[in-house]
Amino acid sequence: MLDLSEFTLQVLPKWIGYLKHLRFLDLSNCPNIKKLPNSLCELYKLQTLNFHGCGQIEELPKYMRYMVSLNFLSLTTQQQDLGGNGLQHLKSLQLLVIYGCPNLKYLFQEIQELTSPNTLVIAACKNLVSLPLGLENLTALQYLIITDCEQLDLSRTQGFQEKIEKVEEDGFSLLSLGIVNLPKLGALPQWLLRGSANTLKNLTIADCVNLTTSVEWHNLTSLEKLAIIHCPQLLSLPNNMQRLKQLKIEYCPLLSQRCQQGTGMDWLNIAHASFIVLDGNAISANDN
Repeated sequence: MLDLSEFTLQVLPKWIGYLKHLRFLDLSNCPNIKKLPNSLCELYKLQTLNFHGCGQIEELPKYMRYMVSLNFLSLTTQQQDLGGNGLQHLKSLQLLVIYGCPNLKYLFQEIQELTSPNTLVIAACKNLVSLPLGLENLTALQYLIITDCEQLDLSRTQGFQEKIEKVEEDGFSLLSLGIVNLPKLGALPQWLLRGSANTLKNLTIADCVNLTTSVEWHNLTSLEKLAIIHCPQLLSLPNNMQRLKQLKIEYCPLLSQRCQQGTGMDWLNIAHASFIVLDGNAISANDN
């Protein structure tokens, strides 16, 4: 195990590749590192590699395909495209975090070859414009968080609309979905909600100021926790939330009005929840 997080070093020495038995390497938040040596890819037994927050790294090492034991990868890079780095060959990868990549416009089309990740986090990639079509093939994916991507509009991601039926057939499903601060998002991502209609338990949507009321919710029959925060144009809730236990609505004036206890149009749809918070006011099961 080697923790070099928040160090001021500018270059990671090439001899790092001689640490053949290293399992854990943390380089996070080292602001002066510009390049990772290709010898890093010789750490075949490395299971955790974290260099998120290293904002000066110009590109990923070329031979990451050989890091076959990696199950946790958290990265930051100046690249515009993650293709060509061999990430699709990381067959043991369980968790992938792509964080703070200011120039990133595209992930990598070969992402469909990753069959093992159960968690994907995409955060603070302000120029990311679309997600790869192959994302639908991550059948092991259970947790997805997308936040602070100013140019990303999930509803316009190329190819997903015509692939919805295939997503359902292949069993694409999530347990937890978080969508936060996507100002380009005008409609909810139907390609995610349909495939996860019977599995999604936790849904958070926050700071999506242009998310409109003209969206089609699906029957999220397994949903237990729902939080909608600062989505002022959103008007409706999902249907048939029989298992809903916790509901939080903040800074959504139209939606809050529809959910008012006893008088709101959507009250009967949520009244069975054990805990409800509307604009900071808690309603417990006893109040229902």
